[in-house]
Amino acid sequence: MRLILLSVTSFATSVVAGMLGLGGAVLLIPAYLYLPRLFGIPPLDVKSVSGMTSVQVLASALVGMWSHKRQGCVDSRLALRMGIPSAAASFGGAMVSKVVHPDAIVGTFASMAILGAVLMVTKREAAEGVGPPAYSVGAAVSIAIGVGFFGGMVGAPGAFLLSPLIMIVLKIPTRVAIGTTLGIVFFSALAASAGKIFTGQVPLLETTIAVAAALPGVYLGSRFSYLCSPHALRWAIAAVILGVGAQMWYQILF
Repeated sequence: MRLILLSVTSFATSVVAGMLGLGGAVLLIPAYLYLPRLFGIPPLDVKSVSGMTSVQVLASALVGMWSHKRQGCVDSRLALRMGIPSAAASFGGAMVSKVVHPDAIVGTFASMAILGAVLMVTKREAAEGVGPPAYSVGAAVSIAIGVGFFGGMVGAPGAFLLSPLIMIVLKIPTRVAIGTTLGIVFFSALAASAGKIFTGQVPLLETTIAVAAALPGVYLGSRFSYLCSPHALRWAIAAVILGVGAQMWYQILF
């Protein structure tokens, strides 16, 4: 029963993640931690969920990036400039997570999600245009390192925070930000996965099933994304990550 629930959860959340360019961790971690309890099934511990999610997001980001790239909505240069430093920071965060209390991991994750949602709804969005956007390389690298470290610690490469920061701070249009975020996430998820595997935090069977169910889901979601307006996508991203962050803080406190 646990494996069936795992595969259904993985597919469903990956559809939403592919559509919004979230990588999936912002939905997967709370779903894997709390949904099994509703069905009377013992959940995996938070560190196993964190490790499994890192590997799943790695695979999903690759498929999602490829799909968005076909639509011309991935800034490859920005993805490399942010992806490489994010990967290094993410590996460090994943290694540190081995000695961090589970509540601290979940609390960090929830706080990052809420911050991302607030940024999305309080700042003016960039204009949807054509041509290469101008942005500060220093700001891009700083964002990548900060988000990468904390994302690696929680097993969530940080797409839920990268996406709004890329839109707001770097002034990247919504659709390009969504596609490029998945490119950055691929690098950071690769490093985070290596750190989680190295420290023995990845359950093999559950991770294999989750990845197999996620890949078709993220592809469908990325296709659905182009049926929505940029404004609708922006508000959908904010609503999803705000709700998840608030729910996880509620679970910690009460």
